[in-house]
Amino acid sequence: MTPIEAAADALLRIVVTGERERSAAANPDWQRGQPWIDTLAPTSTDALDVSGLVTDPIGTACRAELRRIGHALHAANPGEDMAALSIEIAEMDPTHAGWRAIVLEMAWGGIGGPTS
Repeated sequence: MTPIEAAADALLRIVVTGERERSAAANPDWQRGQPWIDTLAPTSTDALDVSGLVTDPIGTACRAELRRIGHALHAANPGEDMAALSIEIAEMDPTHAGWRAIVLEMAWGGIGGPTS
């Protein structure tokens, strides 16, 4: 694991914990052990998420840093498949791999894709 992948792993641990807590609070019928259906956080962009900083400052800051890490990984390895890399990083914690994959998909959306 590279240092940048380790940083992404650490940030994902923080984000996923917050997402799980918020999702459970917003969906009281959800029970531990059931699959996670959706996230309450919007897809990340490169723009500053002011409303996110108000409602979830830690998660929003972590998602923004995950986005920067995605850009850095793509810049270092432009030929790398970002989807495959996100799965590899998500599976570093098999217990929450599904949650982590969704968070990375949202954070890294559009990175490494076609440019206009």
